[in-house]
Amino acid sequence: MYFLTKIRWVLTAPLLIAAFFVHSQEYGSTDFEATGLPEAHEAFTLGLLKMHNFEYADALESFKEAQAIDPNFTMAYWGEALAYDQFFWHRHDLEKSRAAMAKLGSTAEERASRAVTQREKDYLHTIEVLFGEGSEHEREVAYSDALQALHEKYPEDLDAAAFYALSILATSYDGRDYARYMKAGAITESILAVNPRHPGALHYNIHSYDDPIHAPLGLRSAKTYNEVAPSAVHALHMGSHIYYALGMWELGVERNIRSYEEDVSRQADPNDPYGGQAYHALTWVPYGYQQMGDFETAREYIGRIEKQVEQYGDQASVHRNHYVTTRASFLVDSLDWDGDLADVQISHDGLSDYAITTDLYVDGLVALNRGDVDKSRSALRMMNMHAGEEMGGMSSMEGMVMTSARRADTAPLLLRLALEGQIELASGNAEKAVELISRAEQIEGALASEYGPAVPVQPMAELLADVYRETGDNEMARKYYELSLTRAVGRHRSLEGLAKLSD
Repeated sequence: MYFLTKIRWVLTAPLLIAAFFVHSQEYGSTDFEATGLPEAHEAFTLGLLKMHNFEYADALESFKEAQAIDPNFTMAYWGEALAYDQFFWHRHDLEKSRAAMAKLGSTAEERASRAVTQREKDYLHTIEVLFGEGSEHEREVAYSDALQALHEKYPEDLDAAAFYALSILATSYDGRDYARYMKAGAITESILAVNPRHPGALHYNIHSYDDPIHAPLGLRSAKTYNEVAPSAVHALHMGSHIYYALGMWELGVERNIRSYEEDVSRQADPNDPYGGQAYHALTWVPYGYQQMGDFETAREYIGRIEKQVEQYGDQASVHRNHYVTTRASFLVDSLDWDGDLADVQISHDGLSDYAITTDLYVDGLVALNRGDVDKSRSALRMMNMHAGEEMGGMSSMEGMVMTSARRADTAPLLLRLALEGQIELASGNAEKAVELISRAEQIEGALASEYGPAVPVQPMAELLADVYRETGDNEMARKYYELSLTRAVGRHRSLEGLAKLSD
């Protein structure tokens, strides 16, 4: 016997974290009609809310619980398949997604026959597209098209609208396309007008607006999201996307500390290896303190990553990747070229291209600021050698980034130009230095502004302003500090540079 249930959820369920301690779980609210036993629907809806909050592992548990309660609850299998696919982060487990679908049947027709309503069949069709044939890119674009059709067919289905908005953001492959992001933002606004506690709408609304130009539009969601979904670790962090984009450092730091501490509190031992959510929030904390000029506290939080590297660095490169970038950011922002972080050496085995280039860059800066130009040139040669190995040479690398709008692709070239320019400046070739760093600034300037810790580790407009200030051209220095502050609002070094021009 089937039951068509529709439950409006404002989740408050007890979870025992430790002896004598009860933690209230809240993930937001949504309506979602589905066929099956009411008890299974409760578990399914909790999984759906967790998935909107990017709590994928926990969502999987809820979807599997719904299947155990009611093996005929078709949408629980849809949820499980989709939870293995972290679409926005481009992390996939196609094999597991297809295995979850296979629980319903071996063919699309057989799986569709398990769904009772046409709407459920239409939902299943969207993942048949996503996990069907074709390249990842082809499947994702087709999936977004299928979600658009679903949204247009069921305009009152807020979850269909939310998933469609997310797919628009996730298929903006060449960086931040403002037209696409505003389209997604408009969809989330329409959802919030009906249900201001919908976690997907709040979440994807923030992602739509998290750049310095549009961030004021996301302030409402930044304030509300962590209140609506305080048990979602990612929700606690998300408001900082807006706050950092606007230079509201205190609020942004507070959000990231809450997210980091919440994730660590769920570990059996707080000294166990941190998960991705904890690291993501933790690495934002020092950056926020640096922008407030509180380098002592920033250094303390970097120490938490150091401890993880010491304990687990050889087991997972993620620890060292995060350490490299936070160390580099601290040194660039603090100018503490003789401090304890300046002489750190770390293995490059297993690191990302950006982390390797960043580590070599900051090592070159340390040498340069200690007067060792030859050692800095050695770091530059190693950057060029790495580019040659990974990209087929610097000319190939530059050609690639000129056709890409993604900062991850562009940052290594910018850092190479930045270090070469600073070496030329130290060698007395100011004109060449300006030429090289201006080129880097022009490349970066063609990219859409972003949020969060700077990628690359220093904005090129800020560096170019530093060079002009050092050569005595205060007018050009002011121009580029001000330009830097339009792209990275509230950056401490740019503000400090402007202040020095007025001394």
